[in-house]
Amino acid sequence: MATMFGLNTFYLKLFLSNIKHKDDGWSHTTLSLISGGLSGATTLCMFYPLLFCQTHLAAHVGPLVDREYTGLLDCIQKTVHTNGVRALYTGFAIAANGMVINKAIYFGAYYSFNKTILDHSNSLVSIDEKDIKLPFWIRFGTAQVSTYLSQLFSYPLDTIGRMLIVQTAQEEKLYLNARDCFTKLWKSQGVTGLYRGMLPNMIRSSGSALILVLHDEFKWILSKMGLFGGEIQDD
Repeated sequence: MATMFGLNTFYLKLFLSNIKHKDDGWSHTTLSLISGGLSGATTLCMFYPLLFCQTHLAAHVGPLVDREYTGLLDCIQKTVHTNGVRALYTGFAIAANGMVINKAIYFGAYYSFNKTILDHSNSLVSIDEKDIKLPFWIRFGTAQVSTYLSQLFSYPLDTIGRMLIVQTAQEEKLYLNARDCFTKLWKSQGVTGLYRGMLPNMIRSSGSALILVLHDEFKWILSKMGLFGGEIQDD
């Protein structure tokens, strides 16, 4: 998570150093979304094998002696020994698409929502606050909306990715690829199959929204102390 936030800050500075939302809102919003998507994709490239193992370990429950894998290293060793290193990246393409969509909205929509409010007079924001930053409760609200939207648009791809990961340990593969997985899920369960298990994620999203706002707050405090460079989203 820390890596992703750091990468998003890096991409924001790279793409938005000379663009202000009030001067070119569409370009600012587009590049904010791209920055968020790139931060998610870069992080996934770095840590996907861990996500692969996490999904496998979570799917194998019961007494330790009956489990296929006893831990993280055991999962990696057996997977590489049986199917090669490439197997650790099973489902990566569909997961990357889902991650790009998720983090583009999670980061990009959050910053864009806040900038839109800042750039227009609003009774929710006092003149003094408008010149500095939005109140905490408004930023938490925009973070929560952004988090809900990111889950809504990316969850079906996450579901397909997890199902492709889980079947790697099976001798007989149920799905040939991501497209085949989507088609079979849609025919057998409809849209509910693609969004199965989403409710707990939506409930947990409040924590993700809070982290987003606290990270924003922490960077703002550091910038006021002179320990952090100029804030991109405050331009």
